[in-house]
Amino acid sequence: MKKLWVALVFICGVLAAQLLAQQEGKGSADWKKVADLFMADLVANRVDKAVDRFEPEFVNTVGGKEKAKTGVEQLFAYCGRPLDREFKHEEQGFKQYLNGRRKEMRKFYYAAATNQYAKGVCFFAVEVVPSDGAGYSVTTFGPLKLQSGQLPDWLK
Repeated sequence: MKKLWVALVFICGVLAAQLLAQQEGKGSADWKKVADLFMADLVANRVDKAVDRFEPEFVNTVGGKEKAKTGVEQLFAYCGRPLDREFKHEEQGFKQYLNGRRKEMRKFYYAAATNQYAKGVCFFAVEVVPSDGAGYSVTTFGPLKLQSGQLPDWLK
């Protein structure tokens, strides 16, 4: 009877681990989908739609949708507007808010040709967090430019 009980506990543990792995895999795809859609909006020059994917708290903090849109467009002065996108890398971590709140976060990196530079000079980082409602939202976005040195292998 004891062996049967141990076997049953072991089987339950394996099934629970498999279920958790499936849930995490599905979740990762959902997070990335938001980042992909955000970048697709920027590539299509639909900054309004991209701003709609930001966390509402972020949009409110910067002073509304028009100011958020202007802020994104001003970032294009640094590296240009993306003309395409190629996913390169994903990182996991946490977003720490000024009010002490903390959320799980995934950061997605994309290579892109821009209206100012060829692909391989500018990259875009999109941070995604769970929405307070349902789904996921972009919490921050920013262009990155290679100034000197070599790219990490995961960006090549």
